[in-house]
Amino acid sequence: MRGRILRSALLVLTVVIVQHSILNSVQFFGVHLDLPLLLVIVAGFTVGREAGAVIGFVVGLMVDSFLLTPFGLSAMVFSVIGYLAGQTEKGSIIGPWTINAALASLLSAAGILAYEVASRLLGFGQLLRINLVKVVLVVAVTNAILSVVMVPLGRWAFSSRESNSRPPLMRR
Repeated sequence: MRGRILRSALLVLTVVIVQHSILNSVQFFGVHLDLPLLLVIVAGFTVGREAGAVIGFVVGLMVDSFLLTPFGLSAMVFSVIGYLAGQTEKGSIIGPWTINAALASLLSAAGILAYEVASRLLGFGQLLRINLVKVVLVVAVTNAILSVVMVPLGRWAFSSRESNSRPPLMRR
């Protein structure tokens, strides 16, 4: 139990710090990547609805502490996305990595759209300040690509099996 909590905290802190220290200077087509959103989606895939929502709330609060947007807006959106990601059932004829990438892409697009709708409902106008369609497409595609690496890391960090004590990239 302690190992899972430590691995989860390590992954969450690493993703939030990398997002706000390194990835804020990286842009694709003028759009920043959204790695914390992908982390919440992966958490939902791995641990289910309720825990996905809780992890989404915690990650959202951490993200909100770096932003100049209303405090709790990311937490609210990430909670909903974590819950929705926990609703999915994995496994198909196509293969799990393709299903995970497609679901991560769809849920990333839903997360960006939900963030924009929530910000407008709260009276903050367009917080993204650039073309929303471009943001949705870039975040959806990049999160689909990054999910190939993030899903195994999420399984390592969030799973309750103590046999997964080493990160997936370091196993033989």
